[in-house]
Order: sequence, then C-alpha cells, then structure tokens
Amino acid sequence: MSRAITDTFLNALKSGCLAKLAERIRNDDTLMLALRGNYVNVYYRGGSILNISEQSGRYSAWFDKNYSKDNTPVPALPSISVDDDCASWVAALPGLKELMNSYFARKRKSEREFQQLVAWENNRSVIAGHTEYFITDIEFADADQSARLDMLGLKWLSTHRKDETTCRPVFIEMKYGIGAYDGDAGIVKHIDDLNEILSDSEKCARLNRTIEDQFDQLLQLELVQFNKTITYKRATVSGRPEVVFLLANHNPRSKTLLNVLSGVDDPPHFDLRFFTASFAGYGMHDACMLRLSDFKELLEKQSS
Repeated sequence: MSRAITDTFLNALKSGCLAKLAERIRNDDTLMLALRGNYVNVYYRGGSILNISEQSGRYSAWFDKNYSKDNTPVPALPSISVDDDCASWVAALPGLKELMNSYFARKRKSEREFQQLVAWENNRSVIAGHTEYFITDIEFADADQSARLDMLGLKWLSTHRKDETTCRPVFIEMKYGIGAYDGDAGIVKHIDDLNEILSDSEKCARLNRTIEDQFDQLLQLELVQFNKTITYKRATVSGRPEVVFLLANHNPRSKTLLNVLSGVDDPPHFDLRFFTASFAGYGMHDACMLRLSDFKELLEKQSS
C-alpha cells in the first residue's frame, strides 16, 4: 500500500528529465508535490494542476480539462522523456493556474485550498522547522474502507528531534466552516472509519512505512524543511496513531459542533485530538492539541 514513488521516478525528479519541475515546485510556494506510487500529483490551490505517471522510461503528463469548461483552449503538451519536454510543461504552468483561478472563482474549494496551506506551513514555510508535525500526503484514500483522509503525516516533538525513531503516525481531517460537521462525511463517520482502519495492526504497519518513505523522498527533493542533526539518517514511524481534527473558521456561537460531539467517546485505537491555533496560523504543535474532554469544555464555554 506504499504510495512513495519508485527510485527511478525519484531520480528523474532529482536529476533527470523531471528535475526542472521539481525545481519549479521548490521555488513556488503555491505548488505542492504529492507522491503516489507510479504517479505524482502537483497541487495548486488544493486542485491537481498536473498529474505525471511513469510509463516505460517516459512520463505521461496530464492536466484536468474540467478546469477549462468555459471552452478556454488547453495547450497540447508532450509526454516527458527529455528536459525540453519538462520545460514545456513548466512554461505552461502560469496559464494553467489562470484556468484554475477562473474555475475556483465560480466553484470554491475552500477546504482543499486551506488543506494545502496547512501542508505548506508545516513543511516549507519560514516556521516549518519549529513545528512538530510534517505532512507527507493529502487526499489519502483507503479503498478497503472507502475512507479518504485529508492529510497524512508524522508527529516529531521538538524535544525528541535528535532521535529519529520517535516519530508517530498522524492522520488529519480538516473541516472548513460549520457545514460539514455531520452527515456521511462528518466527524463521527471519520472517527468510526479510522477506528476500523487503525484497529488492523498490519494496515497500521503499512501506513507507517508509507509515511516514512514519503517523508524521506520529500526530504531528498528538498520539499521539507527542518534542522537535521549531523547524525540524521532516516526518520522511522511507529507507536500509537494520533488523529487530529482541524476545524478552520468555526463559528463559536454555533452549538452544532458540540451537539455532534456529545455522543462521541475516546476511541480505543488512536489518540483523538482537536487542533487549536497558536494565536493565528496553521503551524501545528503538541501544545495546541486538545483532548476530547478539554475540547468539549472549550465549546461549552464558547457557546454559553
């Protein structure tokens, strides 16, 4: 189930025919690279601006034409086997961004857009080296449970940064506004799905390896920033999982969230946490994570 890419694919991004794309992503804070086994997605404002798949020594590149439904022409661009092919796609990115800007002005995807911002803030921003969470993937799907996780990553406490064996797996679900707290994709459904997924020790082990591999490859591509010690070799992920709900722009006068959580108990197979910002921003720290009982108490105070 590992979604890290192959060594061949990684080398193409590091120094081969895809290196110009990797360089562009490093120098463009509006883009995010997600590693997906035999393909990668490049995200812009939470939408996939580019999908590249590995196919027998060359790389097939694809832009979702649904973003240009107003009949704006999309440039015909080549599959990628040499540097110049990749350069053509890199040169096309500003125009593709404009197509997506126009689309998102009509059909807003705020949750996905802010999800990418969370990943950037904790992985690549000026404060990324001081946070305690790193995001290795977004929009992670578990086919067996028909469950989708907004973010996948690891928790690495600042006090343990000299020991790369102390990383814990983290699964983050983001909700933007109060409209998605309940229902088929609501908080209780996500808790139940994750409790089922994380009750399987073999599946947990595979997820841990996926997070390890993705984190290592993102580091090699210079897409994660933190101060490595001179003895750093490779982070390993183990231990009890943590599931974090990141509830952006909650209305404190609403009792909807408190009502949704009223019947929720601490799940047996993971630590349930709710992220409360350190003043403002999405930099994630252990001190900002509230237990269920503390979070309910906070909601009761706010809505009273």
